[in-house]
Amino acid sequence: RIGLVYAIAPNISAYATYNKGFDAFEASAGTQVFNSPFKPQISELLEAGVKSNFFSNKLSASLAIYQLTVENVAVSANDISDPNLYVQQGQNQSRGIETEAAGNILPNLSVTLSYAYSVAKVTQSKVPSQIGMAVENAPRNISGSWIRYTFSKGFAKGFGISAGHSSVGMRNTLDPGTVLPAYSVFNAGLHYKHKHYNLAINAYNITNQTYWMGAYNNVNKWPGAPRNFMIDLGYSF
Repeated sequence: RIGLVYAIAPNISAYATYNKGFDAFEASAGTQVFNSPFKPQISELLEAGVKSNFFSNKLSASLAIYQLTVENVAVSANDISDPNLYVQQGQNQSRGIETEAAGNILPNLSVTLSYAYSVAKVTQSKVPSQIGMAVENAPRNISGSWIRYTFSKGFAKGFGISAGHSSVGMRNTLDPGTVLPAYSVFNAGLHYKHKHYNLAINAYNITNQTYWMGAYNNVNKWPGAPRNFMIDLGYSF
């Protein structure tokens, strides 16, 4: 790993990094079966970006561009009769841009925002027709947010509300005829703090949307969680 950081201004820094990776690739002991002895995964990452702080360091933000190349990627053989059979592709490469902002703009208001755009393709393969295809389950667009506000005055002091979303774009699968649609999941919550006690009630996928997290084909698909709730109770010493 080689990196370089340069301070453009007191609150703005630019950076560049190069990473070369090696993974001996320990296959799952439970289910994965390979059609031939698997090879180690080799990765190469080129990344450059800018990081900065705003509003007297209350909000941090970053912007990065990258290129990631991975050799000997393990994927399903797309054999419906043998879903545990895996093969290793020659090489995948993804190029993209990522941006994120997070912090406490006000003492009682916190914000987290993120967005990523990526194009991932098969660049080498033993099957010539796969070269240039989009990598399975790799969306071009991903975004997320979480905003939390706590009332600090009046009868509602200590109470707070929060809301956010998670959005994923359209994705290809190993089956050319099966494409996973884009989806957006919305979440919200209520919280209360009194002295040492903290209580939070969060609702996830509040619209109860049916969506797919990933898939190999039209048979092997993984749905996302339906509407669900979580209650957290804490005590701080």
